[in-house]
Amino acid sequence: MKKFIMACAGLMLLSTTMNAQDKEALKIEKQARKAAETLVKKARQGYEFSIPNAQYGRKETNFDKLDGAKALIEQAMNNKFVSDNPETWKVAADIMNEYYNKYEKLGRDNDADKATANEYAYRLSEYAIKYDSLFQLEPKKKEVEKTFVNEQYRNKVTNPLIGLINVAQNYSNSQNQDELKLGKKYSALLVRALTESHLFSTFQNENKAQWTTYAKAFYAQSLINIEGSPVADVEKAYHQLFGTQFEPVAYSALINYFRDRDKAKFFDYLKLAADNVKDENGAQFAFMYIQNLYSEGKKDESVVACDNFLSKYGDNENAVSAYLIKGQILFEAKRFDEAAKVFDEALAKYPTEERAITMPAKCAWMKAQSSGSKADREAAIKLYKGLEAKYPSNTEYWGEALYILYNNNNQVKERDKYKKFYKQF
Repeated sequence: MKKFIMACAGLMLLSTTMNAQDKEALKIEKQARKAAETLVKKARQGYEFSIPNAQYGRKETNFDKLDGAKALIEQAMNNKFVSDNPETWKVAADIMNEYYNKYEKLGRDNDADKATANEYAYRLSEYAIKYDSLFQLEPKKKEVEKTFVNEQYRNKVTNPLIGLINVAQNYSNSQNQDELKLGKKYSALLVRALTESHLFSTFQNENKAQWTTYAKAFYAQSLINIEGSPVADVEKAYHQLFGTQFEPVAYSALINYFRDRDKAKFFDYLKLAADNVKDENGAQFAFMYIQNLYSEGKKDESVVACDNFLSKYGDNENAVSAYLIKGQILFEAKRFDEAAKVFDEALAKYPTEERAITMPAKCAWMKAQSSGSKADREAAIKLYKGLEAKYPSNTEYWGEALYILYNNNNQVKERDKYKKFYKQF
């Protein structure tokens, strides 16, 4: 029993100690919260006593005083007790607006100040978005107040934010890694502000969709050139451009990106581009697909790609090449009759195309060599004689071939007429 009483006494003492510690902790927390709230109040006062005010004879912003307010609000923004307080971000946005306006004017004549203005435009936008999002959650605020805040701060940041589009574009074309990172940062903010933030949720402007698309394009372009960018992030960024005017650019970027990085994905994106992009851009991708399939030895797929190209882009400038590549593949496979048919189609459609002119005859010659048939040699001779009659001055079309064919056919008299064209002599 004595031990039990002692144990209970110990527990009571421990409980009393813990309660005292809890009270002390709550007291410290309360003091810390009050100190944080005081930071915000002092920052607000510093701002109000720095900006122009005719009543007190201030015609211009006093940035010496405002620097102090800025330092205070930056502490508050990172303080857990007031980091979710709308007032913190309202003060931050108001202070940043003063700095942006100052450096925006200075930046018209000075690149360093212009870069500073860009950074302040970014911060102003971030702070205003944060303030608006928190203010909208205030249960005691009326809808009319929320609408007023939304419109007021949207108007305050619209020009600075949209101005970052040109900045993001310039940086996305940079060779400098730091500038590319800024291009990514600014364009990401633009996309988020215009598509995700409450601040711009009711923003009506005929250019909003276009601005968003541009920002997505500059984001992707910056990201792909930043060293070490995750592959999945690069793909995702460019996928956002599918279905926009930048779709051909997106496919082109991904094709080049994966060319030496991942052959399977390289061909996947090349085929997607060939299948999905329209008009001249689509034709270019489709022909590029054919060329790369052929160069990689994917002959059967090349034939299918040639057929697809010719069915969609039969009048394109590369159509004759598609015919000839298909014919060449059949030719190399010793499918001479099929190849000859393709070459005949090409010649019928492109009678002045030099690459098509000689191919039917060459195909017949190779067939004759393969078969050893006199009839096949005579068929080839007939085609080459036709070339001689039509192009008498273009001896490279028919001269040597006729010498060899007549020689193989034991037609010595006819052969000797063409002896001078035989390269051995």
